[in-house]
Amino acid sequence: MKSWIRRFFYRSFLFRSAVGLSSITLGRTQSIGISHLQSYMEEGAVGPLQRDEALALFGIVRALRPLTVVEFGFFHGHSAFNFLCALSEDARLYSYDVDDESAKRARSEMGFDPRLTFIYKSQTDFSPDDIHRLKIDFVFFDAAHLLRLNTETFSKTLPHLSPSAIVAVHDTGLWDKRYLKEVHHDHIKANGSTWITPDLCAHQPEEREFVDWILNMHPQFGAIHFHSTNTLRHGFSLIQRQCRLEDNAIAA
Repeated sequence: MKSWIRRFFYRSFLFRSAVGLSSITLGRTQSIGISHLQSYMEEGAVGPLQRDEALALFGIVRALRPLTVVEFGFFHGHSAFNFLCALSEDARLYSYDVDDESAKRARSEMGFDPRLTFIYKSQTDFSPDDIHRLKIDFVFFDAAHLLRLNTETFSKTLPHLSPSAIVAVHDTGLWDKRYLKEVHHDHIKANGSTWITPDLCAHQPEEREFVDWILNMHPQFGAIHFHSTNTLRHGFSLIQRQCRLEDNAIAA
């Protein structure tokens, strides 16, 4: 009987959904809170996180439970809300942007959540006082897309990173021309994107240069890149101080 139920569970989306809902209703499990991602765009997203990228970052933040997250680039609030859905109740998110519409959205649409602090400042004006001098556990770069501004911002935040902090940089991947749509071609023409090969385009080349700059100037850091040419993927890179697992002072 149990084997039959398991087979039905694996094969039926509706049955899996019903089991999950009943588990939450009965208090056996808690909702993981990813319903918002159903409305996030995937291939059609150009500026914001793609849906699957947001899902990946949600999982990373949900698994690590950082207490202090700093985001450079609020835009429409998609990544900020994704972080809020993943964060624990005692965490804080500090989001920087200089766009008036972003400030309005943060206030009118997300002002209900006390964990979010919107900071109407350029990323290069970062001050530890903005974040109450807390140590940063996770920082997300998705604002200027300019090497000079990003390196200046990183240099200011570096002293305030926790030992195991993760730096995430969006738009570090390559676009494969097989998957490009009109909106992507328009972006390439308008934003100084660089064709690395006849088939692969760096849609935000200075974000890639930024990651390489960190690795060259701060060799204590290493990176892993969430890139793919099997689909249209903006890509993001995760950067963290390198250590052996036996080094408890860092790994903890």
